[in-house]
Amino acid sequence: MPHLELRDPSAFADEFLRQMLLQGFGALGKRDLELLVFVLLERDGAIDRAASNHTAAAQLRVTPAKLRTLRRDGYARWRQLVDEPADQALRRILGHVLTEANLRAGARHVSERSRKGGFLAVRIEHPDDRARFEQAILDAGGLPVYERNREVLAVRFDTLVALAERSGFLQPDTEAVVRRLRELAPASQELAELLRKDLAQIGWQDVRNALNSLGARAGAGSAEGALRNLLRLVFPFL
Repeated sequence: MPHLELRDPSAFADEFLRQMLLQGFGALGKRDLELLVFVLLERDGAIDRAASNHTAAAQLRVTPAKLRTLRRDGYARWRQLVDEPADQALRRILGHVLTEANLRAGARHVSERSRKGGFLAVRIEHPDDRARFEQAILDAGGLPVYERNREVLAVRFDTLVALAERSGFLQPDTEAVVRRLRELAPASQELAELLRKDLAQIGWQDVRNALNSLGARAGAGSAEGALRNLLRLVFPFL
């Protein structure tokens, strides 16, 4: 049987009792208590927020469908207990969804047409994290595109670049990015043309266009290593 153990039982108990008394002892209904306990379990880390719905459901001995509902309703009801700054949340979400394993898993759910169109497929099972990521895409001027599986989002590489710029993960330092691209040396006509130019004549938009083109090409093909290197350039914390 899956093991469930609190990392900080004292903090868990203190917060549970505090919320019970804040609401008025006995005022919380069964559903509110259930959601409170679940959110505190994820906040404690006894249930990994990045864990799949299947894995977390096995820990609680419920169905994955029940677990999805707990995650969705729990964060809607008790968000104030687990809220985090938007950039910090985005960094955490991206660090999980842009791993090679997750991108490979997502690729199984994205259509060939989307892949050739420069879209990457990212799978985010946690409803709250998915909602945060969707909003970040919208804020960056992109549009979330759903694939056949509603837990899979198709995102253009240029949207990820825009998101990285907006969030401050990618600094518009033309010289530094060109140097990194030269080190990566991904074979492409776009990069060759960029590197033939005098550095003083290269603007940030030139670099951005090259990144977008290289990312779309790597995502459409099977060059997982090249895609991963480009994603690390855009998001250095990966």
